[in-house]
Amino acid sequence: MKRLFAIVNAPPGVPPVTGVVSVSHPLLRLAPLFRPRWLLLGVCMALLFLATGLGLVGPQLIARAIDQDLVAGDVPALQRTAALYLFIVLAGMATRYLGRVGIERVAQGAMLDLKRQLFDHLLRHDLAFHDEHSPGRLITRVQGDTQALHVLFTEVVLATPPDIAMVFGVAWLLWRESPEVALMVGAVLPPYILALMIFRRVAPPRFLKVRELRSTLTGFLAGHIRAMPTLRRFDREAWVRGRSDTLNEEVYAADVHAAWPPVFYYNGLFAIRQLGFAAVLWGGGLMVARDALTVGVLVMGMGYLRQLFNPLMRLSFHLTTLERARAGSLRIASILDDQPAVREPAEPVPWPGLDDAIRLEAVDFAYTPETPVLRQLSITIEAGTHVAVVGPTGGGKSTLLNLLMRFRDPTGGAITVDGVPLTELSLNELRRKVGLVLQDVLLFPGTVLDNLGGDRARATRACETLGLTIDLDAAVSAGGENLSRGERQLLTFARALVNAPEVLVLDEATSAVDPATEARVQAALETLRAGRTVITVAHRLATVRDCDRIYVLSGGEIVERGDHDALIASGGVYAALYQLQHGEAA
Repeated sequence: MKRLFAIVNAPPGVPPVTGVVSVSHPLLRLAPLFRPRWLLLGVCMALLFLATGLGLVGPQLIARAIDQDLVAGDVPALQRTAALYLFIVLAGMATRYLGRVGIERVAQGAMLDLKRQLFDHLLRHDLAFHDEHSPGRLITRVQGDTQALHVLFTEVVLATPPDIAMVFGVAWLLWRESPEVALMVGAVLPPYILALMIFRRVAPPRFLKVRELRSTLTGFLAGHIRAMPTLRRFDREAWVRGRSDTLNEEVYAADVHAAWPPVFYYNGLFAIRQLGFAAVLWGGGLMVARDALTVGVLVMGMGYLRQLFNPLMRLSFHLTTLERARAGSLRIASILDDQPAVREPAEPVPWPGLDDAIRLEAVDFAYTPETPVLRQLSITIEAGTHVAVVGPTGGGKSTLLNLLMRFRDPTGGAITVDGVPLTELSLNELRRKVGLVLQDVLLFPGTVLDNLGGDRARATRACETLGLTIDLDAAVSAGGENLSRGERQLLTFARALVNAPEVLVLDEATSAVDPATEARVQAALETLRAGRTVITVAHRLATVRDCDRIYVLSGGEIVERGDHDALIASGGVYAALYQLQHGEAA
């Protein structure tokens, strides 16, 4: 697995480096995210080590109070020891609190950076990637997996060094006071390690299965809740409910299956701890009875045993998180390793200005190698002309638009603008110069101005051009459901015009509006065509009658080309489609 180490450290807008050394440890994968925060991280770790050291002092003070102050009947000394113990406890609480708060800040900042880079990567990725990954799974990667990494960092990774220091500190202090007690306390470790090994072998596959099923359920809910109005219109609520119940039952069964190992494991750990207390108390009591051990040292051993179990129990409680975080880091790395097929050129060529023509030269394209969609497609779209692409459904029209917008790249041939290949142009500049209006209207929650790019002057100019009277500060609900169909369609036109594009690409842009709205749009387009190149994809041939040139695309090939009158006169595919739609030959 290519390491997340190099990927997450890539500067914004620069493709991450891949193909580097494999690293499987989550800490090393996360390390670059914490590089800007090393100072705060170091201070927090120092505070946690200090809190660990203070915690080791507490049982020592209790042993002194029992064996020295109480035995001697020295009340002032006992009071001083009690005051010192109180100070140690309060200081330990304060240092641990400050260390934990600081580490939480470091972790939150690092995970925020990771989420930004992951989301930016998803934004930059091409359509093929989003076709292969459901929104629910991607949401789980951005939210769920990063949260698991956050818990891993705060509760396991950075807690481990102080915990290890505490274990060695307990071993040294107990061995110095009484090797016998040290051995009795240490005897609880082998059963714990054995239980841990069994749990790690049995539990992780079950946890991963639960996570996969939850991701599937999340994707299903995300897609179908959004489509609820459509489901209601077609009386599909019962089907959705049944499918949701099935998925929830699968998650429930997997949850139950995954819950059994932790039940046995955690109860086993508590049993080991209690048996350990009993063994130390029994063995230590016998030693006290023989005057081979003082009561204070015995109590100290009991206190250290309690402290020793704290990190062991903490690691146990977060072992599930550890496995989830490890799996999450691999999934995040696999997404970040998956680089877009459509990439920003290393040295973009400035937009040349469309003075000559857009040319498709022997363009081939296939979504899968065995199924070609476009074959040797050659089209010339001269500057300032209105060109239409028509043909039967499935002929490749929308694919052609994807290539023109460079949402995908041809598998063969080239597309050029005034001789400059699209692959050499900046993606952002290309998509500012080419305005796109789709048949499917997609508006975002927010305001009208938000949906038009946020620039009030440009948004106002675009709306005025279309004759659209609308409050730019008006709220837009999810999907624009609070607007009429015509308003939503006109807003998509205004959005395409905001950047004053040189080329307009219209994909069935007026197919779903009423005749009055379509007349307004067509009138606006007549104005917009001046000085612009317009490319229209349409099924309704009445909308392309006045185009300068019409290309008939069928089976991935251009089968006819010409203006409306010439194509009708030829009596070919276009004439047949026109007659089918209008019941007449012209």
